[in-house]
Amino acid sequence: MSKARKIPYLNPNQVLNVCLEKILRTRFDEMISFEQGTIDGTDIEALHDMRVASRRVQAVMKIFRAAFPKKKFKTEYAEIKGLIRALGEVRDYDVFIDKLEKYNTAHPSDDKRAFDLLIIRKKAGREQKRKFLIQHINYLNKIGYKEHFYRFIYTAI
Repeated sequence: MSKARKIPYLNPNQVLNVCLEKILRTRFDEMISFEQGTIDGTDIEALHDMRVASRRVQAVMKIFRAAFPKKKFKTEYAEIKGLIRALGEVRDYDVFIDKLEKYNTAHPSDDKRAFDLLIIRKKAGREQKRKFLIQHINYLNKIGYKEHFYRFIYTAI
């Protein structure tokens, strides 16, 4: 898991909306920096890092909920929550498949074919969830979600 990025030029003596803009923008930029790796699917850690970063965005939003207009907050929070859910479904498969493969390697048995079949099925399930995740990310990009979120950041009181 990657460490959270440092927030540049954060000064706690500045007014709340300036600090909040810096914090939320940094966390959101961090989250979307893992987007291409998540879509490519070549490194499962990119997906994990995007999920962790998206949960950091969610945490900042929760903490500063009162600083945003209620209706806009609900809309943006729902989008982040949907992305986290889609990322989590794929990540859960990654973790489960990894555990199955390690167990299968460490405990060779006569039931190896059954275990191999189970792993193949779980990989197929993961691929279905990954396709849904990619569709979800592509949809967010199509509707201009990033630009919309950046505008949302500036609605803080």
